[in-house]
Amino acid sequence: MLNNDTFYPTPVPLIDRMIAKIKGRPQTVLDPAAGMAAIIERMRDYSTMDSDNRYCYRPYENCSYSAIEIDTNLQAILDKKPFVSLIDTDFLQYSGRDHFDLIIANPPFDRGDLHLLKAIDIMYRGEIVYLLNAETIRNPYTHSRKELAQRLAERNAEIEFVPDAFKDAERQTDVEVALIYIRVERTVEEDLFAGVEDEAQECDATAAKQDWEVATKHRIRDMVADYNRTIDIGTKTILDYYKNYNKIGKYLGLNCEAKERLYERRDDLTSLVRGKVNDFIKSVRLNYWRQALELKEVRSRMTTDKAKEFESQIQKRQKMDFTESNIRQFIVNLINGYEGMLTDAVTKLFDKFTIEHCYSGGIVEENIHMFNGWKTNQAFKVNKKVIIPIGYRLSDGEGPFTYGTYGHRWKANSWKISEKTRDIDIVMSYFSADTDYVPIADAVAAALDRQESKNIDTTFFRITCYKKGTMHMVFKDDDVLRRFNIVACRAKGWLPMDYGQKRYEDCDEETQAVVKSFEGIPQYNSNVKRPLFATKPLLAIAA
Repeated sequence: MLNNDTFYPTPVPLIDRMIAKIKGRPQTVLDPAAGMAAIIERMRDYSTMDSDNRYCYRPYENCSYSAIEIDTNLQAILDKKPFVSLIDTDFLQYSGRDHFDLIIANPPFDRGDLHLLKAIDIMYRGEIVYLLNAETIRNPYTHSRKELAQRLAERNAEIEFVPDAFKDAERQTDVEVALIYIRVERTVEEDLFAGVEDEAQECDATAAKQDWEVATKHRIRDMVADYNRTIDIGTKTILDYYKNYNKIGKYLGLNCEAKERLYERRDDLTSLVRGKVNDFIKSVRLNYWRQALELKEVRSRMTTDKAKEFESQIQKRQKMDFTESNIRQFIVNLINGYEGMLTDAVTKLFDKFTIEHCYSGGIVEENIHMFNGWKTNQAFKVNKKVIIPIGYRLSDGEGPFTYGTYGHRWKANSWKISEKTRDIDIVMSYFSADTDYVPIADAVAAALDRQESKNIDTTFFRITCYKKGTMHMVFKDDDVLRRFNIVACRAKGWLPMDYGQKRYEDCDEETQAVVKSFEGIPQYNSNVKRPLFATKPLLAIAA
């Protein structure tokens, strides 16, 4: 059982009673206190007979399921369930614009009244099925309970009291619960358009474009503000269009909408507007989450492999509401897994510098220096100078390229150099708090344009390019090289995981032997307890 005093998993018989309350055919479902998604999973598997009792079918199998969960451990469980989208972390702070056909939940009993009031507030048209502590209904002594009692009465809510509902549950309690059902009926015509003149307001597209161009340069707060402005403008535009649909629908389609939709599919106007608004919000949210992932502090630390992995996260994030708290939570999650992500990238680059390019008779056996590792004598680290192939060969021969020798300039494949060196730049930046650096590819291209191929200066290396297609790279900062080697060698088990945390005198004999072979006592002791990575940029935007 997870360490959560308010988490009481809903037993299946009780979930079935909740599902039996549903009268419509919801397409979009929200569980705002999802836990481990027990209610959602049961809904997907729930089967019933058709109206003529001829065959059994699953009416909710293909619904779109969204979840909100405040417990981080439960969030991690939900993230592994592909059939549910985690859209926020705190329902009481939720400000999303999505519309749901059904909100169904078993919230924490001590906040059940606030949860249900929130569900009523955000439900435009659809059904609400909630479990509450029976005392919340029977004893309305607080302001929120009194407000809830009034709103339940106004909406003719169905209330069924269920004793011993959790008697045989996974986590037992003798609390009596109230099973509440509310049907919310509103229409666009009756509500959104009340008192509005039959004229559409003109939208200033130029101003919107200018706002967009400025907002792309802003930080998180401004991005969220611009996101909300965009949603407001777009929603208003959609509503304005449909307010005048009877007049202009036959002449003008919204986003190339088929003119037959209202008539052939017989959708009512409310469903059509809701669908359009939801589609619009998803599209905008996807774009803004992509911007968040493009924040310099995030993208500048991603190697090619990690960038591909995070691109897949964008598709998941498009259903998570775009708020400051959610963006910062994403950054916090990134920080929590930051060292693991960086270690993985460092290890891959270490392998490229050593294993991948240290073949017998090859060009870069000098890339490595052997040392007596921890529990092994097969350990090695990267030398101050490394040699990598860049896949370009002008002609046979040795030595740096000199212009005029062959009567023409070396036209390097800059895209290939960039591809091979981008991850080197990024990994080296892990060891520097400053993410601004001179990329290797840019420095090499500029030097070749000046007809220079020796001692090319970059932020982390001095480089010489050789005509046989190799690049000799000398580390400029011994401390960066040291920390790079420590991270990689710890990951490979050649250094103990607590390497550098104790003074040499306090280490056991085996570790002392490793220290002597790896770097020597003076250098080791001068770096005790120094951090290996620079995390300041990420921490700054998560603050």
